[in-house]
Amino acid sequence: MMGYNRNKNMKTSDGFRFFLINDKKNRVREMFFSKPTVLSLGISATIVVMGLGAFLFSTFNTTQYDLKVQSLKGQNKELVRVVEDMKIRLDDAEIKLTTLVSQDEALRVYANLPSVDSDVRALGTGGAVNDFDENYSDLMPNTDINLNSLESNIGSLGREITLQLNSYEQIYSKLSQDVDRLRKTPSIRPVNRGYLTSSFGTRPDPWTKKRRMHHGQDFGVLTGTPVYATADGIVKSRKGSTGYGNTVTLDHGYGVKTIYAHLSRYAVKPGEKVERGDLIAYSGNTGRSTGPHLHYEVRVNNVPVNPRHYFLTRQEEL
Repeated sequence: MMGYNRNKNMKTSDGFRFFLINDKKNRVREMFFSKPTVLSLGISATIVVMGLGAFLFSTFNTTQYDLKVQSLKGQNKELVRVVEDMKIRLDDAEIKLTTLVSQDEALRVYANLPSVDSDVRALGTGGAVNDFDENYSDLMPNTDINLNSLESNIGSLGREITLQLNSYEQIYSKLSQDVDRLRKTPSIRPVNRGYLTSSFGTRPDPWTKKRRMHHGQDFGVLTGTPVYATADGIVKSRKGSTGYGNTVTLDHGYGVKTIYAHLSRYAVKPGEKVERGDLIAYSGNTGRSTGPHLHYEVRVNNVPVNPRHYFLTRQEEL
């Protein structure tokens, strides 16, 4: 049994007296604590409790922080996977956009529109909007992706797509107003098989080995391969007295002519009207030729131009 009394009979001095009573041994033990001692013990206990509370609170916060960091690392790892997938898709989109730009150039020739200026194509871009150079190594897993570069590429791709859409709208508007001229503008390949063996431009002459201008394109095909009109027109001539061998020339109007050379035989007569895709001849090896092939030219106002600009694809294999 324990008890205490702070005043009256129990008070012999300014403090607290405790009695410990043992009933079995009939003993009473007295304990006295002075007021300063009790105050000191109370303050000490308060400090210990507060310190323990602060320690537990700090430990709890640290644990919560570590758990949060681990969660963020897991989320960011998944985010990096998504970003890497986005980069692959972005690279694929840029490749496809390059093809669209090539087709756009062909379509603009087809629509008799000037090419888009190279400076406009460049679409001068500034720096990235955000700066991702801060150190995120504690959160971000290892990755080769440069976020600034990725953001810049996305912005550039968006601007290029906008430009391409504007260009196609211009082309569509022009084409819809000029259907007749379009039907008479070369736009397909003259043969459906074979390979492009020689392009428009300077090259070594097969006979003299000296460099000279090649005014058309040569398609390596077997003798007897069907040759088709690349646009609506009229058969202006067919002859075989030149180095081109047997040749068909089509007049498409608007100053445009196409020439098909080294033919084995004809399928049309002078003055005959033809439409794009009509059979006009068969390839051969006549005239000044080193092997079976078709020589194809496009002339505008009697000036040879690169036929490639009149194709909607750059594939060399047909």
